[in-house]
Order: sequence, then C-alpha cells, then structure tokens
Amino acid sequence: MGAVSSLSAAADNRGRCLALGTSMSIGVVFFWIVLGAMIAGLKSFQSISELFQYPVFTITVGVVIVVMAIGMAGFFTIKLPNKVYAVQTSHDTLGGSFVFGIMTAILSTPCTAPLMGAAAAWATTQSPATVLAVFGAIGGGMALPYLVLSAVPDLVKKVPRTGPASEVVKQVMGLLLLAAGIYFVGSGISGLTVTPGEPPSRIYWWFVALAAASAGVWLVVRTWMVTRHVAPRIVFTGFGGVIAAASIWIGLIMTAKGPIDWIYYTPARFTDAIDEDKVVVLDFTAEWCLNCKTLEATVLQTDAVVKTFDRENVVPMKIDLTGENPDGKAKLEEAARLTIPLLVVYGKGGEEIWKSDAYTPTQVLDAIGKAEASFGRGSAAAR
Repeated sequence: MGAVSSLSAAADNRGRCLALGTSMSIGVVFFWIVLGAMIAGLKSFQSISELFQYPVFTITVGVVIVVMAIGMAGFFTIKLPNKVYAVQTSHDTLGGSFVFGIMTAILSTPCTAPLMGAAAAWATTQSPATVLAVFGAIGGGMALPYLVLSAVPDLVKKVPRTGPASEVVKQVMGLLLLAAGIYFVGSGISGLTVTPGEPPSRIYWWFVALAAASAGVWLVVRTWMVTRHVAPRIVFTGFGGVIAAASIWIGLIMTAKGPIDWIYYTPARFTDAIDEDKVVVLDFTAEWCLNCKTLEATVLQTDAVVKTFDRENVVPMKIDLTGENPDGKAKLEEAARLTIPLLVVYGKGGEEIWKSDAYTPTQVLDAIGKAEASFGRGSAAAR
C-alpha cells in the first residue's frame, strides 16, 4: 500500500513514477539474488523459510516493519544524525523505494515457501549459475506488477491523492503494518524463549490484535472528525468495526488451545508412539508460518479430522520450528523436505505412509486409513 501510494503521488511525473517503481523492483530482485547467492555459497543454508528459523532475523524484520509503520502513520518522527539521512527511507525517494522493495520480498517469504519451496529445493542441487537464475526469476516475477504500475501511471492515478481522507488511510495502514511488525517481533521472541518439546508462547498475538483493532477504532474516530456526511460515516464506521472485531477474533483464535490435543515432538515421544503400534500424524509448523496456521485451522481442525485424531490408536504430534529445535530440523531432513508446512503420516514400525505440504481433510483421512491398514487393522478413520 505504501509503495502504491508513493507511485500515486508521482503519477503526474511519468519519469519519476517509473524511477520509483524501477527502484522498488530492483530492491525486490536484489533480495532474491542475494538469497540465491547465500544458498549457492553456503551449504548450511538450504531454504527460504529457514531464514525465519533464526529468531534474531525474525525480530530484526519486525523492528524494521515497526519503524516503517510509525513513519507511514506519521504519529511522530525520530531525528537522526544528518549522515543517516544520506540514505532516505521514505517511499517517495529512490533509496526508500529500494529498501521498501527489499522489505516486500522479505515479508513474502513465509507465504511463498509452499509455492517456491520446490523451486528453491531443486535449485540447491544445481550449479551456482542455475541457483542465481532461478532466484532472479522469482524476484523478477514478484517485481513485475510494480514495474507495470510505474510504467503506466494512468493506472496509478486512480489511487486517492493526499488530503484528510488520504491521511486517515495512511494512519490506518500504518497501524495495520504495526500489527505485522509486532507479529514478527513476537514470534521471534517466542522462538528465543521456547523449550523444544513444549508449545511456544502465543501471548504476543494479543498485542498484534490490539494494534490491528486500534486501526479499526482509529478509522471510526477519524472518519467522524474528517467528514459530516452520513454515508461515509456509516460505511467507514462499519468497516472500522469489522476490522476491530476481526482483530479481537483473531486474537482469541490464535491463543486458544484448539480442539486437537497435540503432543509436541521429541525423539522419545515419537519412538514410544511407534512402539505402541499407533499411527503418528506429524505436523511440522512454526509461529511465523501463516500457511501452517491456515492449514491447521481449515483442514486439521475440521470435525472429521478432529474426531479421527481423538482415536486411541492415532497420535497427533507437532514439531514446532519457531526457535532452536535441532531434533525437529533433523526430522524434517529425514522427511526429505526443506520447507514447511508439512504433514507426515507414519504407520507400522514408523513407516512413512504419506506426506504433503498442501492437503485436504479427505487426503488426511485416507492417509490415516492406509496407516491403520499397515497394522492389519483395516481403515477405521472417521468419515
């Protein structure tokens, strides 16, 4: 939103609009090229999502986002030494657009891991030139829409210009960006404090919810201050109320225990379950992995799957890679995967029956049925 707003402000100047869009696009491609170079040059660094397995990296990303959010909202400014301003971070400058392009690429990595993980995993087995070409193509594809917008300013001109309403939008978007920053900082801190084999703390979700809910409340308050027209007041009051309510609902959902009685992975717990002739459903997840949470909420927490997980011969087990978890990472490597989300179903003797990073309730139930059949019990999965 911030990048599009900066392009909108420069839309009347075709050359400047193209320059800003190009600078941001270069930032996006730069990140992916650097990432590809790291993968090509460091054998220990094997996947995109592995970046977020380092809590310090996640916290750093969050802090940068928080600073950007404060600047976008315009609630206050921080005076720095003059030399710092040599590299400007405002979206309407070439340097700022470049930095914002890098941040756009970084923020995309948790969400793009399932789609790009296969390409990344394949690239790690290829020559350095191929790795750079693959990651350069990924960056180019991500940057293309911004380049198109900057090359065709008429498309950008449709974005509302500056004014009281525009300032309200910037402030609301700043608060929502602040919520995103808190999410990364919180998940990073959770990774630093988690004990392997135990669930990570999720209290930070309430701070995320508070920041996001504040965006909705602020939209309502500022709308009533900016305009006296009934229609805008009704529309934006309703919209702000939805944002606030959804934020609180997300806080409740993300901090709730949920309907599944998860056992957190340790090698001993896994071995005990296998020795007891139980089907083990192993879910690889992390606090920073939104796709993992989406699959858990929309697939694993459906009634049929939950009912099957409640069976005495089925053990739902979770490996949380939020922080330092060497045993969990070793199990992920054993499954011959580099990225998460990932769900693996094990049958008799710990035989791997099925695994997938994108699955449906039916696929999970069928896999559990096949795992039960490996014990000679037949399929008893609830349908």
